[in-house]
Amino acid sequence: EGMLLFKTSHRGRAFTVLQHPVHRAESLYESRAASSEDMEIADYLESPKYIDNWVVRSLTNNKRGELNEEHVMVAKGILASKFFVGISDYLEETIKRLEIYYGWSEDKSPGCVETHFKKYEKEKNPHMIERGSDEWNLITDKDNFDLMLYYYALELFAKQGSTMFHRPYVDKEGVPIDFAELARQKKLQEALLEQFLGGV
Repeated sequence: EGMLLFKTSHRGRAFTVLQHPVHRAESLYESRAASSEDMEIADYLESPKYIDNWVVRSLTNNKRGELNEEHVMVAKGILASKFFVGISDYLEETIKRLEIYYGWSEDKSPGCVETHFKKYEKEKNPHMIERGSDEWNLITDKDNFDLMLYYYALELFAKQGSTMFHRPYVDKEGVPIDFAELARQKKLQEALLEQFLGGV
C-alpha cells in the first residue's frame, strides 16, 4: 500500500544521519559492551562481531564479500539519488533541515526536539580515539571504503543545504563552510601523518 503513495511526480526520499567511521566504530564498541569481556577495541575490530565498511555494504547489499571502489561508486549514487543526508557532527543543522523538509513544527517552546537535543549535547560522551593514534589508523584502514563515502557525504550535505534548503551551512562567524575542501584537507592530513609515522 505504501507504494501507492509514490509516483514520478511525488518521489519518496529516505534520510540518514552519518557518523565518521572512527566515531561509529568507537560507539559500537562501547554500546555492545565489548569492553566488559576484557576485549580491547583493537581485538573487537578484528573479531567476527565487527563488520567493516557497514554503510557501503548495506547500500550495495554486499554484507560479507570483498569490496572495491566500484561498490563505493554505487553507494555514492544511491546516497545522492535516494537520501536526504545528515551528519552527526552537525546534528543541529541536520534537525533544522528535517523540520523544513518534512514540515515538522511544534507549538510550544522549548519543544520536544529542543529539549532532547540539549539533553543529548549535555550527556554525549566525548570521542576517546585520537586522530593519528593506532586505533584511529586501524579503523580508517579497515573502513576505508566507508571513509571514502563519508567524505562524499560531507559534500552532499553542503550541496543539499544549498539546492534543497537554500541555506548553506555557515560557521560561527557566518562564513559558508566548504565541506569538500574540509574533506580534502582531512585526506591530506591523514596522508601526511601516515607518511610521518611510516618514517619513524
